[in-house]
Amino acid sequence: MKRLLAGFLAVGLILGLSSAVLAADRVYDLSMFEDPTTLNVFSALGPNSTVWNSQVASEIYFPTLFGLAAPTWEFVPAVAADMPSPFVKEQVGGKTLYTSIVKLRKDQKWSDGTPITADDFVFTANAVLEFDPDLIGGNWPSLYPKAALDHVAQVDDYTVKFYLTKIPGLSEWQYGVLQAPFVQKKFWEPVFATARKESTPEARVKTLLAFEPTRQPSGTAWVFGAWEKGAYYRNVPNPYYAGKGEVTTFYENGVVTIENPKSGYKWASGKPEGKVTLRLVEGPYVDSVLFRLYQNQNAAVLALTTGEVDFFLNSLGLQKGFQDQLRRAPNVALVENHTNGFRFMAFNLRKYPFNIKEFRQAVATLIDREYITQTIFQGIAFPLATPVPPGNEAWYNKDVKVFGQGMNRAQRVAEAVRLLKSAGFSWQVEPQVDLAKGTVTRRGRGLIMPNGKLMEPFDFLIQTAGYDPLRNTFGIFITQWMQEIGIPVQAVPTEFNLISTKVFDEQDFDAFMMGWSLSIYPDYLAVFFHSNQTGKSGFNAEGYSNPAFDKLADQFLAETDLNKAIQEAKQLQAILADELPYIVLFDTPMVEAYRSDRVQYPYLHVLGGLQFVKGLTTTVQLLQ
Repeated sequence: MKRLLAGFLAVGLILGLSSAVLAADRVYDLSMFEDPTTLNVFSALGPNSTVWNSQVASEIYFPTLFGLAAPTWEFVPAVAADMPSPFVKEQVGGKTLYTSIVKLRKDQKWSDGTPITADDFVFTANAVLEFDPDLIGGNWPSLYPKAALDHVAQVDDYTVKFYLTKIPGLSEWQYGVLQAPFVQKKFWEPVFATARKESTPEARVKTLLAFEPTRQPSGTAWVFGAWEKGAYYRNVPNPYYAGKGEVTTFYENGVVTIENPKSGYKWASGKPEGKVTLRLVEGPYVDSVLFRLYQNQNAAVLALTTGEVDFFLNSLGLQKGFQDQLRRAPNVALVENHTNGFRFMAFNLRKYPFNIKEFRQAVATLIDREYITQTIFQGIAFPLATPVPPGNEAWYNKDVKVFGQGMNRAQRVAEAVRLLKSAGFSWQVEPQVDLAKGTVTRRGRGLIMPNGKLMEPFDFLIQTAGYDPLRNTFGIFITQWMQEIGIPVQAVPTEFNLISTKVFDEQDFDAFMMGWSLSIYPDYLAVFFHSNQTGKSGFNAEGYSNPAFDKLADQFLAETDLNKAIQEAKQLQAILADELPYIVLFDTPMVEAYRSDRVQYPYLHVLGGLQFVKGLTTTVQLLQ
């Protein structure tokens, strides 16, 4: 699953590269807006899970047994040779366990030339379980779910045997451990050995996460090239990558086939029928992938128009002014896809009165998503009230409750006042409205909380206009609407990485605005809001806790029936829309821009956009 947010000293002399950007024959240049923070995959997919870490490193270097083949997102083998064997019930050490076997391909190698074997996966899985995925945090509890996975064993060099405490759910199995990244045992075993010397589990995890690797082997198409903080990050091809030349074919009936002409490996998801809809031949076709750092979107758009970069890499997409500018630019093409993410605001529910549901409902009632998206943003964004975006159609609950839906300004204020009064709030000067005229006739002042105390001013951390003008604008409007009824809030434009640190690392905040990029399977519905994720290593930074929600979330994570999982996901969305641990606000269609005179992609349309396709850089080709 992908749950991404959008330090470390500059690295410039690794692998023999100087700190200057070296010339290469064929360079694929992309823009980015924040430095990655770590090359340690356990940190990057743990407490330091950011979109930039994902784009350049954490999902780039580390192999998985299975993956999802874009653009249809079919579940396919990666390092695995075939699908897992059916589950078998076995008695192991006095316990009843369920086992399944996965065979590995024999043609896969790490970037140091050594084979990728079952020993590498077994080492990673058991080490993560030993150190406790909940303590490591971030994505690791869902990648190696300890509620289902007891341990993993090596049958032979290319056979892994899973031992599970139950028949695992879709989230735990196909979209969990079977797609979990793993590392090379030879490189990482000494790191874990050092961490084991610490006296407590927490200290062991801290030591593991603090390690910054250099020259770590990659098991995919790309290896680390160079990193100059504040300037650029470079990946170069893995000389031992076995997938180069591999052909993935998509057929009209939905079947996917994989064939490697060098090793002779072949696999098919079924019997191909009908026309070939797409055929992908794996690269890489470029000598390096260079991520250039820009301070804001203006600079990156200029770089694209002048040909300095080939692709506008930004998980936020393009705002309308930039879209219009780039449509007029020669040799620049735009492509629009359904988004797979959302932008939201949240309060620190550990603090009073943010933990009062009616307070959050009142704030949500004040927010006129339609006005901002359609009038202020001129239709380049769409309102959203649930964490599952409409582009992920099967899982999207279009019927969730939307506070303030269809109300004018006066009606919203009147309803927000009613909600606050119902929870025991009052004012020194109560807001007043004229419902007949649809106007607010008096602003509120001096909000008194149910405990009788005057509410103190608090900070609402929003993104800077340079980083995300849409979120910045939304945040300013929300602040003004809260102030209108006497909620003493001030908007504080803050750099992205600082918000991430204060919210997820320090949990030192009152309210914040952020955005997520998401996985296809919506297990994030559980992970973002489950009470077992409220610690500093979890994703539930807002501190939401609801036993009824947790129970349904656990059921959803363990669900093996797809149709039941869809219904449970929609029930979870209904609870969240009422309880509002997040006030989901909006998103934009994923509009991306690239140099049509330089770049050729094998396809353009895919849920979430081109930039979130993990393997796209191995199939992109340069035209000059």
